[in-house]
Amino acid sequence: MFGLLSVAALLATLHHGGAIPLEERQSSSMYTYVNLASNTGTSVHRASGILYGVPNAQGQIPSSFYTGMGFNYLSAGGAQDPSYTGWIYGGYTGRMADVVSNYKTARTYGAQFILKLSDLWGADGTQDNSNAIWPDDNSSWTEYDRFLAQVVSDLKANSMTSNIKILIWNEPDLSGTFWNVGMSRYLDTWSHTVKYFRTNLAGVPLAGPAFANGPSSSNTWWTSFLTRVKADGTAPDVYTWHLEGGKSNSLSDLATTQPNMVSLLNSYGMAIPEFVIDEYGTSPEEVPGGSAWWISRFERYNMYGLRGNWYSQAQLHDFLAGLLGKTNVNSATGTGYYANGDWNVYYYYATTMVGHRVATTGSTDGLMDCYAVVDSSVVRILVGGRETTGTYELVINNISSLGLATSGTITVHTYQFSWGGAFVAESKTDLGTVAHTYSSNTLSFPIYQTDTTTTWAFEFPY
Repeated sequence: MFGLLSVAALLATLHHGGAIPLEERQSSSMYTYVNLASNTGTSVHRASGILYGVPNAQGQIPSSFYTGMGFNYLSAGGAQDPSYTGWIYGGYTGRMADVVSNYKTARTYGAQFILKLSDLWGADGTQDNSNAIWPDDNSSWTEYDRFLAQVVSDLKANSMTSNIKILIWNEPDLSGTFWNVGMSRYLDTWSHTVKYFRTNLAGVPLAGPAFANGPSSSNTWWTSFLTRVKADGTAPDVYTWHLEGGKSNSLSDLATTQPNMVSLLNSYGMAIPEFVIDEYGTSPEEVPGGSAWWISRFERYNMYGLRGNWYSQAQLHDFLAGLLGKTNVNSATGTGYYANGDWNVYYYYATTMVGHRVATTGSTDGLMDCYAVVDSSVVRILVGGRETTGTYELVINNISSLGLATSGTITVHTYQFSWGGAFVAESKTDLGTVAHTYSSNTLSFPIYQTDTTTTWAFEFPY
């Protein structure tokens, strides 16, 4: 098992003066930095949202798992419920019941809710595109307006007009998956839906476009969307897009897409409202290392993010989007839940990393990052790699901002977060403490990332 020997022995080697020169251990692209002198505000755990993952039965998952991972955002719409198929197949009532239940669960824990409207319609990836009904079929909005009217009625009847955002359509740019009638029809549907809701459900924020591909000036879905919404006054209240393209796709990283979105809106002369990533992370990234990497990104860019969900059918509505297992994972109503290794990362993030955030910088290869907080007496740093291996360096600058000398010794406590699988119960591992010498107002030590899943947290008092 990686970590217990390699990290502890490594830190002891550094302490006793046997460190290998940095240039012999890794390239200049493999450093991640903490600036203790730069206070970036209080954390509200922006990465603690989930896509689906909540059973329809209230209380099925014990409350400690919600509060422990900092649950603060839920997106759902009853997708792929095997018992109910959505409006176009006569299964709307059951799906809306799912939505009402999920909304109640979200509000129980103070979480915000995003309603996926296309799920209620029945476009959830399981529809038969050879006979599916789409908005404005036969140049008529009649059926779609009946649907919208029912949604408005049900949201009002269930007191669901606050702490909710309506996401108009999910990933219309993935042709044939959730939308199958082209860009022009999508843009017409967007405009029609926004105008309908702003007339009949005024004050409820509308979100989108929820494209699968991140914002880019070379993407015609994005440029056509912004051209249209500016022209007819239907810009979303909240811009959303997805980051599930994997580490080799630069448009699946906030470091690229957040500045891109700002630049695009500026180029169109449009307002810059809130951005929310309502789906983030591929399945291989939903492990301790990958989750810590995503946490670092969302905290740096001050954006809320919801974990992607790679289950289907009944399992889609369970396990808090891959953070839990249970005794019988094939039972939709079964209990006996336990935390896997990834939940432990979110638990540490939400419950232990308190105080104020400090500025961090990810490695220039884009694959290692860190998130750091300072409370009244302890510094805590969570590192995370995005499907990467190799030797990285954690560099902690401006030690004196804590009231410490610019050189001396600091005792660092290390915790390891391991991954045995989604349905394997795990706890974090205490690797103990090691005393480090430091100088020039900087403490640094390497991170030996020998697998693509494990990660660590480092703590030291001051």
